[in-house]
Amino acid sequence: MEFKVERSDFVKSIARIQGIVERKNTMPALANCLLKASKTGIEIMATDLDITIIDRCPAKVKKTGNACMNARKLHDIFRELDEGEVELKESEVTKVEIKASNFVCELQGINPDEFPVLPSLEGFKFVELDAEVLSEMISKTIYAAATEEGRFTLNGIFMEKVSEDQIRFVATDGHRMAAIDRQLEACKELVLAAGVILPKKGMTELQKLIAGYEGKISLGVKDNHLAVKIADTVLFMRQVDGEFPEYKRVIPESNPVKLSIGRDDFMKSLRRASVLVDEKARAVKLILAKGKMVIESSNPSYGVARGESACEYNGADMEIGFNDRYLYDILTVINSGQVKMELKDELSPVLFTTDGDTKYQCVIMPMRI
Repeated sequence: MEFKVERSDFVKSIARIQGIVERKNTMPALANCLLKASKTGIEIMATDLDITIIDRCPAKVKKTGNACMNARKLHDIFRELDEGEVELKESEVTKVEIKASNFVCELQGINPDEFPVLPSLEGFKFVELDAEVLSEMISKTIYAAATEEGRFTLNGIFMEKVSEDQIRFVATDGHRMAAIDRQLEACKELVLAAGVILPKKGMTELQKLIAGYEGKISLGVKDNHLAVKIADTVLFMRQVDGEFPEYKRVIPESNPVKLSIGRDDFMKSLRRASVLVDEKARAVKLILAKGKMVIESSNPSYGVARGESACEYNGADMEIGFNDRYLYDILTVINSGQVKMELKDELSPVLFTTDGDTKYQCVIMPMRI
């Protein structure tokens, strides 16, 4: 294997795979990336066995072949090089010589035959979606997915079709839930029997790949894999086995108490009150009364902080507690407009919606205060 590549092109490609490179030493090959040089350019591949990224990069290939290098070291090397052309040449089966302006390096790797077999695009039926819409759906739900390893069916985003041309993303960690629906004409061709659970790590990497990307991406489902094509990059992710919980049962349908407040005012009050929040409990208290909402936090070491905002409120005076991070996550993905809360009492689930997007809703379980 021997080729020349622009440093700027290669460093972008190698950066795209860093998020899935295995840091643990359970399987040494997973710390490496596979370089495949062909007449049309090079492919850079990485996998953790659940998520795979394959990225194409333009190059002047003098000799075709494969090499398997430590992904992080390769990234570190290219990040420090000056702009310009860089030569990579296989000196031995497990060694690659890297030459650039004022720089020479011989990087030790592993035999390419030790790299795992990767999924292929064969058999996938793709539909085209707007990258911007998919990015929005991920960002407005992924924060609610669980992080505990033992709750694997909650460690991702549930994707299902709610009508012929409407798709829904749902995520929950048992304490909160976020759901968003979007009408997508192309989804008529997408086959989803009973919905699929997509891993949080995979969706995080997908979000990185499509962030700022303008145009269409291709999405397909086959057996227990999802594949997404973004320009010259392909991402595969293995679906999470198991059944997603009956999330619809936790969505309040008839909470009688209504509150409406400007998103920016809500955020300002929350940020001010959170300055003194207890780092372990993360609890803030919402004190609701006619015409105003006060957010209060207390810390035995520092004192009490309050932030007040005007609001529309139709209920009796109420005090209700929340994890401030849960509120902050919702307000972060709601860019503007009015935030609406539907409440029943101090301990029942609270429904959050916005006036600008009726297809997006969040539920948070209150804290005892």
